[in-house]
Amino acid sequence: MKLLSCLRLTALYLALVTSDIVNAQIPKSLDSLETYVQTHQPTDTNYVNALLRMGNLTTRTRANYDRADSLLRVAEKVAIKLNFSRGIYQANTFLGANYYLSGRPQQTLDYLQKALAIAEANKLSPRIRANAMTNLGTAYRNLNQPEKALEIYLRSLRMQDQYAIQPRNEDTYIGVGLALKDTRRPREAIAYFQQALVLNRKLNAPYGMAITEQNIGRCYDDLEQETNALAYYRTALKHAKEAESALLQADILVNTGLALRKVKRFEEAKRAIEQALAMSSQQGNKGAMATDYFNLGQLHEDLKDYKRAEVNMKKALALANELDDKNKIAIYTQGLADLYGGMKNFQQAYAYQLEKNKQIDSTTVVRTSAEVQRLVAQYKTEKKEQEIKLLRQQAQLREKELINKRLQTNALLLGGALLLLLGLAISAWLLNRSRLRRLEEAQALRKQIAHDLHDEVGSTLSSISLLSGMVNSLIAQKRPEAVERAIQKINTDARQILEAMDEIIWTINPGNDSLQRIAMRLQEYAQPLMESKAISFTFQTDPALADIPVSMEVRRNLYLIGKEAINNLVKYSEATQATVRVTRLTDQLEMLIEDNGRGFDVTKPRERTGQSSMQQRAEAVGGSLDVQSAPGQGTRLQLVVNP
Repeated sequence: MKLLSCLRLTALYLALVTSDIVNAQIPKSLDSLETYVQTHQPTDTNYVNALLRMGNLTTRTRANYDRADSLLRVAEKVAIKLNFSRGIYQANTFLGANYYLSGRPQQTLDYLQKALAIAEANKLSPRIRANAMTNLGTAYRNLNQPEKALEIYLRSLRMQDQYAIQPRNEDTYIGVGLALKDTRRPREAIAYFQQALVLNRKLNAPYGMAITEQNIGRCYDDLEQETNALAYYRTALKHAKEAESALLQADILVNTGLALRKVKRFEEAKRAIEQALAMSSQQGNKGAMATDYFNLGQLHEDLKDYKRAEVNMKKALALANELDDKNKIAIYTQGLADLYGGMKNFQQAYAYQLEKNKQIDSTTVVRTSAEVQRLVAQYKTEKKEQEIKLLRQQAQLREKELINKRLQTNALLLGGALLLLLGLAISAWLLNRSRLRRLEEAQALRKQIAHDLHDEVGSTLSSISLLSGMVNSLIAQKRPEAVERAIQKINTDARQILEAMDEIIWTINPGNDSLQRIAMRLQEYAQPLMESKAISFTFQTDPALADIPVSMEVRRNLYLIGKEAINNLVKYSEATQATVRVTRLTDQLEMLIEDNGRGFDVTKPRERTGQSSMQQRAEAVGGSLDVQSAPGQGTRLQLVVNP
C-alpha cells in the first residue's frame, strides 16, 4: 500500500510572512545577536528587535523551537513594557511561525489571530495588517480548512489593492496557490505560485524562491509531470542552501526522493531521502525523522531488500508512537502489514493489519462522536430559531387579520382573483418565452460546435485518412524516407486535432465562464512557448477578474485573439522580453501584450500576423483592438472589451 500523498502531509511548508527587522544597528548573524543581547540592557526598541530577529533565525535556520519560544516571549514582555505595539505584533507573529514549524496547528492559529487583533487595534500600517491576514490564512490552511484560508488570503489581496501596496506580498500569492492545491486545483495554483516567484526574484529572496519553486514542483507532481517537478525541486534546493535553511532543504529532499521513486529511479531516491534523514536527525526533528525512515523503508521494499525495509519502517513506527501521532501510526502500521504480506509472513501481516484497523476504528469513533455533537447542537440552535421565527410570524398574521378584517369585501376578493389570473397568464407567457430563448441558445451552440468541428477537425481528419492510405503503398515501394515523413505528418495532424478538441471543449464548458479562467489558460499556453524562445516573460492578472462572468462567445474570441497575438510574438518578434497584463477598467476588460522585439510597420499589410482576423474577432464582441509598432521599437497590442 503506497500512500505517498499521506506521507507528504507530514512535511509542512512555511508560507508565513516573517518580515525581518530592518535596523542597521542590529547584527544579522545568530552569534553576533547573542553578543548584542548579552551586552545591552532591555531599555529600548532595538533590544526588542534584536530578540525578535534572534528568535526568528533560531526557528528558521536551526529548528530549535524551545529556545526560539523563550526568546520571543521575553521580546513580547519587553515590548509590552515599552508600549512598542509593532514589537508586540511581531513577537506574536514569530511565535505563530515557531508553532507552525513545530507542528502545533491550534497554537499557531491562536497566536496569529492575536497578532492580527493587535495590528488592527493599534492601527498599524495597511501592509502589516495585510501581512497579518496572510499569516492567519496559513494557520487555517494548516488546520485543513483550505476554503476558509482562501477567503482570508483574498481579503489580504483586496487590502493590498485598496491601498496600492507595492511591492505586493509574495506570501499571499503562495497562500492562494497552496489553498488551490489543497482543493485539487494544481493548474490554477501554478499561476499564483509563478506570480509569487516573480516577486521573490525581484526581492532577491532565496528563502522565498525556494519555497515557491518547491510548491510549483509539488503541483507538477500532482499532475504526474515528474520531469518538471524534479527540475523545480533542483532549483529550490539550490536556493534553500543559499538561505542556509536546513529545515527547508530536508523538506525539498524528501519531495525529490518521492518524485524519483515515482519514476523508478530508486537509488537516486534513496540518496535524497538519506540526506533528508541526516538533516532531520541533526535537528532532532522526530516527526520528520519518522517520515524519512518510512520512505526509506518503502524504497528498500521496492528494491526487494525486505530486511532493511522492515528495520526502517519499525523505526518510523516507534517514533510515531513516541509522538503519539495517530495518523502516522495508522499509515506506518498498514505499511508494515503490506511489507509482511509481500514477504509471505502472513502471521505478522495479519497482526499489523489488526493493529491498523484498531487505530482507524479508534480515531473514527472520536471524530464521529465530535461530529454528532456538533450536528445535534446545530440542530437545537436551528430549531429554536425556527420556533422564534414562527411565533413572530403568527403574531404578525394576527395583527394583520385584525386590521384587515373590516376591509375584506367581495370586491377585493374578485379583484384578487382577477390579479391571480393575470399573474398566471403573464407567468405562462414568460415561461414560454424563456423556453424559446433557451432553445434558440441551444441551437446556436450546436451550430457553433458543428462549425468548429468542421473547421478545426474535419479537414485534418481527411488529411490523416489520405496519408494513412498512402503509407502501405509507400512501404510496398520501399520508400522509407517518404513513409517517415507521412507518419510524422500524421502525428502532427493528430496533435492538432487533440489541441483543437481541447479548445472546443474548454470553450463550451460553463465552468470556465470567468475572466480569471481565460487569463490562466492564456498563461498556461504562453509560458512554455516563451521559455522555448528564451523570452523573459511576465504575466499579470487582476484578482478582481474572478468576480466577472463572461459569455461563451466573448470568452472564445478573447482567448483566440490572445493566442494569435502570443503566437505572432513568439514566431516573428525576436524579442527578449514580453509582458501580458489582464486588468479590469471599471466595467471593461483590458488585455495588453507588449514586447521589445524588432517591431514592424503597421501601415504596410502583412499576410502572416492575422491582424485582420483579430480585428474581426474584437468587433464581433463589441470591442476595440489597437496595435502600435514600428521597426526596431517593439510591439504593443491593446484589446478593450465589455465582458
